[in-house]
Amino acid sequence: MTYGRAIRQALHNELERDQSMVLFGEDIQHNLYGYTEDLVQIFGEKRVVNVPLSEAAVVGTAIGSAMCGLRTVVDLTVASFLFVAMDQIVNMAAKTHYMYNGQFELPITIMCGLFYNASIAAQHSERPYPLFMNIPGLKIVAPSSPQDAYSLLRSSINDRNPVLYFSDRTLFYNEADVDENNQTELGKAKVLQPGKDVTIITISGCTKMAMDILPEIGRRNISAEIVDVRSLSPLDKNTIKASAKKTGRVVIADLANRTCSAASEISSILAEDLFSYLIAPIKIVAHDDVPVPFAKNLESQLLPTKEKILQKILDVMEYQR
Repeated sequence: MTYGRAIRQALHNELERDQSMVLFGEDIQHNLYGYTEDLVQIFGEKRVVNVPLSEAAVVGTAIGSAMCGLRTVVDLTVASFLFVAMDQIVNMAAKTHYMYNGQFELPITIMCGLFYNASIAAQHSERPYPLFMNIPGLKIVAPSSPQDAYSLLRSSINDRNPVLYFSDRTLFYNEADVDENNQTELGKAKVLQPGKDVTIITISGCTKMAMDILPEIGRRNISAEIVDVRSLSPLDKNTIKASAKKTGRVVIADLANRTCSAASEISSILAEDLFSYLIAPIKIVAHDDVPVPFAKNLESQLLPTKEKILQKILDVMEYQR
């Protein structure tokens, strides 16, 4: 099953399982983005609802629906569109349960895609998950495999809290076996490859880059452990710290801008809690702190790449006190 098909299957299975679930989205009845095929034909227009291009109004409606007992999923398609609904997400979705002393639950999942390295320019190429890590009350996930795209979406929909679900559009046609009975708990990282020399901590699309360079790392007799973060909030500090403590060397690969990124937060945690275990300085591969250019050749220079990750691995392996 492809990554994109896994998203569609998760939506189908949850709509089938829970009659209280509704799906709001822009052009989802027409399968514009490739993961809502036949859903409106199967479940009807009252549960698979086309919405106007007004993200603030749509997210506000979804919040009200969730407060009234519906399990609500909103597809905002492009991650940059989250900014248009910022007040609803940050001031309403994240805070309602707390401010009403638990009288209301908000089982709302907001889906959006990470579109990058595709020449769609600065206003459609954001990877803004670190901004929302700063907001208490939100859960945030970023799957990197078809299995996690499926399992994490189902877990997000079934969670009692608002969840931001970031899908990586560069991975949509990656294919792998998917166990539809598999359940993945939010807040759990995954060790994809055990190793003893260096820990590579990856987020979203950077995970595939790290896995792709394993043969090259192996030829250099370097044993690398790859940890896929998967859940950004809550962050699985225990799994991340256990791996870093074991290897003593850490490279963090993050699609977002470097400043105040998920990578910088993880680096801060490791530097504060595991300083005495580190053999070399922590290295970060992230996007440069500039708006995304339209020109493909310029954009690709700013993004994390396999070559950049490999170079940072060599840097920490060659480091001497």
